[in-house]
Amino acid sequence: MPSPFGLRRRLKALFGIASAPVAAAPPPPKVSLTVVGPDGVEQSTDASVGATVLSASSRLRRPIASGCSESTCGTCRVEVLEGAGNLGEQTARERATLKENGYSPEWRLSCRAELVKDAVKVRAFELI
Repeated sequence: MPSPFGLRRRLKALFGIASAPVAAAPPPPKVSLTVVGPDGVEQSTDASVGATVLSASSRLRRPIASGCSESTCGTCRVEVLEGAGNLGEQTARERATLKENGYSPEWRLSCRAELVKDAVKVRAFELI
């Protein structure tokens, strides 16, 4: 934990004690997300591995709409057009929400679908 005002660094410099350089952590790998809107317009962005489709879409001009971000409403549902294997596994809650709302079990909730590798292309039904 750094000290306030860089006090430790200043004391070490005063006494001629060299600080070991801190190696920066490598940036997390990036994945590509393409969102096709209901009007057919495509938007693309890059995101870090582990981000959800919904959070990655927040960098787009027109992001995916969400009503809850807790996988309970289904507003953020998407159809995976390409790269379904590049998403994390569906959770039981995600499957239940899709079923409760009468949506296709192959669809995903973008608030829960994690980007795990390569590229993913989805069709969104509601954009902001």
